[in-house]
Amino acid sequence: MSVDLVKEQIRKFLSTDNPEVLAIKGCWGVGKTYSWEENIRALKDECKLKSYSYVSLFGINSIAELKQMTFLNAIDTKSIGDTPNIKSYSKKLASLIGDTKIPFIGKYVGGTSSIISSVSQLAMNKTIICFDDLERHSKGITIKDFMGLVSFFKEQKDCKIVLLLNEDAGDETFEDYKKYKEKIVDRQLHFEPTAEQCFDIMITDDFELKGFIRDCCIGLDIKNKRVIKKIVEHTKEFLALVTTFDESIKKQVIHSTIVLSWCYYCHGADENRIPEFAFVNRLGSREKNDELGWNEETTERWNLTLNQYGYRYTDEIDAAVARGIEQGFLDAEKLLPLCTQKQQEVEIQRTSKNWNHAWNLFHDSFSNNEDEIALAFEAGMKDIAPNASAAQYSQGVKLLREIGYAKIADELTELFIESNKENPEALDVDNSPFEVKDSHFSERLRESYLELKPEPTVEEILELRRGTQSYNVPEAEILARLTVDEMYNLFMGFKGKDLKDYIRVFLLIANSNEDLAEKVQQALDRISSTSNLNKARMGKFRV
Repeated sequence: MSVDLVKEQIRKFLSTDNPEVLAIKGCWGVGKTYSWEENIRALKDECKLKSYSYVSLFGINSIAELKQMTFLNAIDTKSIGDTPNIKSYSKKLASLIGDTKIPFIGKYVGGTSSIISSVSQLAMNKTIICFDDLERHSKGITIKDFMGLVSFFKEQKDCKIVLLLNEDAGDETFEDYKKYKEKIVDRQLHFEPTAEQCFDIMITDDFELKGFIRDCCIGLDIKNKRVIKKIVEHTKEFLALVTTFDESIKKQVIHSTIVLSWCYYCHGADENRIPEFAFVNRLGSREKNDELGWNEETTERWNLTLNQYGYRYTDEIDAAVARGIEQGFLDAEKLLPLCTQKQQEVEIQRTSKNWNHAWNLFHDSFSNNEDEIALAFEAGMKDIAPNASAAQYSQGVKLLREIGYAKIADELTELFIESNKENPEALDVDNSPFEVKDSHFSERLRESYLELKPEPTVEEILELRRGTQSYNVPEAEILARLTVDEMYNLFMGFKGKDLKDYIRVFLLIANSNEDLAEKVQQALDRISSTSNLNKARMGKFRV
């Protein structure tokens, strides 16, 4: 039932004094409570009954406590929406206790709490009562006893009761609700707003790219209002960091933020339809992994969902966004360099007509026009060779090789190297912020980089890689040339912060070179054997 139809039914319910029970059911997060509160606030002047009480069953441990809270939360319907006043609450409690002066009551009713429990049932006449979160009831409250209390308020106290619940989400004891609702519930509404209505209800202010954010949320059919709110908070925060970049980059950040947030917050609610966050948050293509529970059928289903949304693969910008969602904040130092390089690629795409034409030719038909495409890419890549990044250029190289034009791909690889002889860092594929896709291209650039750039010393490698998680394969080969004796003497000479930082660089880079790993281990074992003190010190380097 839509938002407007629910509102009309609530209006009819409130406009009479007939004792009755209205159940409003719907999935978690779709806004049942929000909608009820908005409607009763808007319709409070139309309420036939003049007293109102709202109680959530979450955290209430007994029927007696529930009776107390129902009484203590009662207010005049004219006050609905006003900020609760502790003074008036205390006045109600004092008045209740002050009026209880019968001598024997203390003997038979155990203290203030019991007084409230006993008297509350007498006081709760002709009241609109809303019971929320039925499916989250504690073990101290059985649904059978709760429904008995609802029946009492309706039949004996002439109350109108509203039940807000997710009928399909309770435990096994919740089956009793389905058993007793036929006798007790007079009307039931299924609150099922559209994704459009959920977004528009929650997000009323205007801001940059709001329409695009709304379209993305609707595209994933996101109805959980708490998740929508979190998504908008994330996108606003992330957009503030990329405000100077091209709109296509902003939209990528938004597009990725929304699907990754959806998977992060909602997977548990619908594991069949909503992909696992770890499945989406992986660079490159998403493939099955039986160890992680991603069998072929699950992988195909999740990939279909993501592809329909337009999320083909995760790149380094998307991975930075994913880390931001996990951490609760986006690391600007990691994201901004990625966006800067992406901005350069966007500008190249925009200014090189030949490069742009080549991609349009590739994407815009299913014709068997390989020769035409190869010539177009050759022209485009000659245009962009002096300015393109290795990652961007490799896309064309890889495509040419895939469609059978390896010779042209090799020639264009040499052109790229020649165009960047004065800028050898452009050939450093191991430090490229984005994936360099073609393996032949990567290896050739790596060879040329070593030829053009003077080989770094051990000291330069240690300082360059201090505190990082990246390195070049050639750097491992340089460190591996050290003998165990040289490595031992080097380690023994480290002092202060250098000691931990530099040895950890050795351990990091050793992951890619067995010879280096063995030598590092031998050097550390030798240091450990020099004294019990050094053996104890070695603990910080052991995994």
